[in-house]
Amino acid sequence: MMSKSLICFDVDGTLVDNKTSWLTLTQGLGCSIPQVLSIYDRVMQGRISFAEGEKLVTQLYRSTGKATKDNIQKIFDKEVLKPGAVEITRFLKNKGYAIWLISGAIDIYVESIAAKVGADGFFASASLEFDKDEILSNINYGGNQSVWKAQMVRELAGKFGLAPSDIIFVGDSENDISAFELTGKGVAVQPYDERLDKVLWRKVGSLAQIQKIVESGF
Repeated sequence: MMSKSLICFDVDGTLVDNKTSWLTLTQGLGCSIPQVLSIYDRVMQGRISFAEGEKLVTQLYRSTGKATKDNIQKIFDKEVLKPGAVEITRFLKNKGYAIWLISGAIDIYVESIAAKVGADGFFASASLEFDKDEILSNINYGGNQSVWKAQMVRELAGKFGLAPSDIIFVGDSENDISAFELTGKGVAVQPYDERLDKVLWRKVGSLAQIQKIVESGF
C-alpha cells in the first residue's frame, strides 16, 4: 500500500463538466466559439504560429469591450463543479492527502476551481496578462499540455519527497496520458478519451467512486 500523500486532479472534464476554460471565456464574453476554434485549428495545422493565434484571440476578446480582469474573474467564478467534486476532495484531505490541480486551463480559472474544492495548490499552463487598466493585453496558451503535466508531477514529487509512482493522477483526456504513464496510477473519470485505456490504472464512473479506491488500500 502506498503512503497517503498526494493526489492530483485535472480540471476540465474531470472536476468540471465543460470542455475547456477557453470556450467558457469565449462564451462568457459573447464571442464566436466557431471563430476561436478556427484560430486554434489553424495553429494546430501549422498555418499560423502559437504567438499569432494568441494575438488573434486576444484581439477578438478585447473587441467585445468586456475583457476586463474583473469581468473575466466573474465569468470563471460562475463555473459549476461536477457532482461530488467538493465531497471527494474533502474526504481525501480528511484521509491525509494533499490535493493539487494540474490543468492546461487558464490560471485565473484554475485558481477559482482550486478555491472551490479546497485544493492545497495548483499549476495552470495557460495565463492571461492585463494592462494598467486591467484590460486583457496578452494570452499565453502554454504549448504541449501532456508533456507539461508530467513535468509538474515530477516537480511535485520532488517537493513532497516522493517518487512519481507514489502520486495518483485523476484525469479524462489525451492531455493526461504522460502523467498517467509517469505515475502508473492514473484514474480516468468517465466519460474519458479512449486513448487513456492503454495507460490507466483505474477507471471510475463518478468522482465519488475514488473513495472506494482509497478505502480499498490499493
